[in-house]
Amino acid sequence: MKTRALLVLGVVFFGSFIGRIAVMAADAMAENDHAPADHAATPVADSCIGGELAAAVKDRMYALDQRETKIADREAELKTYETQVDKRLAELEEANNKLQTSIKIVQDGRNEDIAKLAAIYEGMKPAQAGDIINEMDAKFAAGLISSMNSEQAAQIVANMDSQKAYLVSVILANRTQGE
Repeated sequence: MKTRALLVLGVVFFGSFIGRIAVMAADAMAENDHAPADHAATPVADSCIGGELAAAVKDRMYALDQRETKIADREAELKTYETQVDKRLAELEEANNKLQTSIKIVQDGRNEDIAKLAAIYEGMKPAQAGDIINEMDAKFAAGLISSMNSEQAAQIVANMDSQKAYLVSVILANRTQGE
């Protein structure tokens, strides 16, 4: 941003300088038109613009043109990078949406499977279901029991080993508090 502002200021000052030179040249020509005939043949070499100054101005113009070209090239390169980043962001968002959809499908399937399993255990005799659930991982057993009808779940827990029933109850209580 600063570079562009400096470039614009340089061009403005240079344009002002060229305008000033043009005015001075016009004044010098006007003086030569009104001067006696012997001075009319005198070259404009006596004016304030010498060969060194003109060469310096020309070199500065060339340097400014080169710099402007480099800046334009850099801007085009940055625009290309910006386009690539935007494209990658869109791809990532699309991939994230697909991932979220897949996660939801898996979670829904898992919940459906647990609901079916809970229905199977609800249909069993509480003593049989309690014996089987005693052998399960406590966290899985807690999830299974939480999916059951509360009356059936109470009867099954009553038929479970007291240590395991306590552990499952603590897990269920912690889940409730965490929500």
